[in-house]
Amino acid sequence: MLQKKLLFKGSFVESKRLELELISNNVHPIIINKKQSAIFSGFGYNPNEEIFVYVYEDQLDFSKRIADTLVI
Repeated sequence: MLQKKLLFKGSFVESKRLELELISNNVHPIIINKKQSAIFSGFGYNPNEEIFVYVYEDQLDFSKRIADTLVI
């Protein structure tokens, strides 16, 4: 079974830019946004919480090359 690997952590804007670029290159990232989850659940949140972008290990090298081309 493939493991997910952390590709990036940062702000919403940066992670969304990376997510869209990955999707346009047929890589489907896993986005962990604790702030959004807390809002949907009705809990408080830390506004400075970073967003995590994970990919499966077989796509990690390709995804890193994509991330390196972005200015984020």
